[in-house]
Amino acid sequence: MRKTESAIGHTEKPSTHLMSTAESTPPSDSPLFPLVAVAGPPGSGGEIVAAALAAMGLRLLGGTSPKPAPDGGEVSGGEVSAADSSGAALLDLVGDEVLGELEGTWWAPSELSPGWEDLPEIAGLASRLVASVDNPLGTASSSSPGPEKAVWYDVRHAVLLPFWRRYHPGVEAAVITWRRPAATVAELAGDGISPIHGLALWEAQLVGACDGARGLPVLGVDVDQVMADPKQWAASAASFLEDLGLELPHGAVDRAVAVLEASLGEVATEVGEDIVAEEAAMASRLDGLLDEASGAHDRWDPPATATLSPWTAALLAAERAARLSATQAANAWLAADGAHRAMTSALSTLEWTVDRLAVAALGELPPAPHQP
Repeated sequence: MRKTESAIGHTEKPSTHLMSTAESTPPSDSPLFPLVAVAGPPGSGGEIVAAALAAMGLRLLGGTSPKPAPDGGEVSGGEVSAADSSGAALLDLVGDEVLGELEGTWWAPSELSPGWEDLPEIAGLASRLVASVDNPLGTASSSSPGPEKAVWYDVRHAVLLPFWRRYHPGVEAAVITWRRPAATVAELAGDGISPIHGLALWEAQLVGACDGARGLPVLGVDVDQVMADPKQWAASAASFLEDLGLELPHGAVDRAVAVLEASLGEVATEVGEDIVAEEAAMASRLDGLLDEASGAHDRWDPPATATLSPWTAALLAAERAARLSATQAANAWLAADGAHRAMTSALSTLEWTVDRLAVAALGELPPAPHQP
C-alpha cells in the first residue's frame, strides 16, 4: 500500500543563526533538471539504485555506469543514460567545498542547526558554486533532447540535501537507501575507517538523509529486501516515478531489474566479534525510523525522534576535532614555512644591499696618497 504523510508529528527547532536574505531561486540563469536525489550511507547500494532508476528513463548524474550483464551484454540494452563522469567530479568538488565551509566532511559531518543552508556565508558560496555546475545540472538543449528528469546519488546528500533543495529548486524527490550496518562497515574498511566509526556514519547518514528529505516525495529502499525480489521493487519504483510525472519507456521495469540483478552483491554478514553487539544496537535503534521510511511517501514527515544517539554525536565530534587539529597543524606548518622563506628572502636582500652600498662607498673614497 502506498504511504502518505507520516502520522507522527514533529516540532521544528528554531535556528540560532542569522539568516541571509538570499532569493529562493538558484544563482544561475540556466534551466535546471528536475532532480531525484538518492541518499544513503556508503555500501547501501545508492549508486546501484540510482542506475536502476536511470534504466527507467532518467538521466544519471555522477556515480558509475551499470555493470555488464553476466552474459557480457550491457544490462541496459544501451538505453540507460550514461553517468556524466566529468560533471560528477565537479559536483563532488562543490559538495566538498560546502562541507569545508561548514568545517566538516562526509565522514566527519558537522552538527548543523535547522536553516543552516540560509547562512550568509553559505548563500555567498552558493552564488558562485551552483553557477559553476550548470552543465551537469542544466537541462538538455532542444537540439540535443534527453531525459526529462535526472537522478543523482552522492554520499554527501545525507548532509547537503538542504543545500541542494535551497539552491536547486528542481530537487523534487528523494530516494533513501540502506542495508544492514555491516555493509557500511565493510565498504569503509578499505578507506581505513574503523568499524565503530563506520557504524556511527551509518546512523548519521540515515538520520541526516531522513531529516534532509522532510517534506519531499520520498521512496525508502531497504536494499537487502530489494535483493530478495528485484522485480517487485522495480514495479513499485516505476509507480513512484510515474507519480512524479515521468512517462516511462516500454520495458522500463525489466531494464531496471537487469541492472539490479547484475549489480547487487551479497551484503556483508560478518563483523568482528567486538562490534557485533554495537551493530545490533545500532540497527535496533533505527528500526522504527527505517520501518517508517520504507516504501513510497507522497510527502515525507520523519518522526521527531530522528536524532543522533549521544555516542554517535560524540564520536563524530571527536573525528571532526581530530581533522580540524590536523588541518590547523598543517596550516601552522605552512605559515611557519612561508615566514621562514620570507625571512630568508629579506636577509638575502639585506645582504645584497649592504654589499652594493659597500662597493659604492669604496668607489667614492679619494685615491690613496702615492707612496714614494
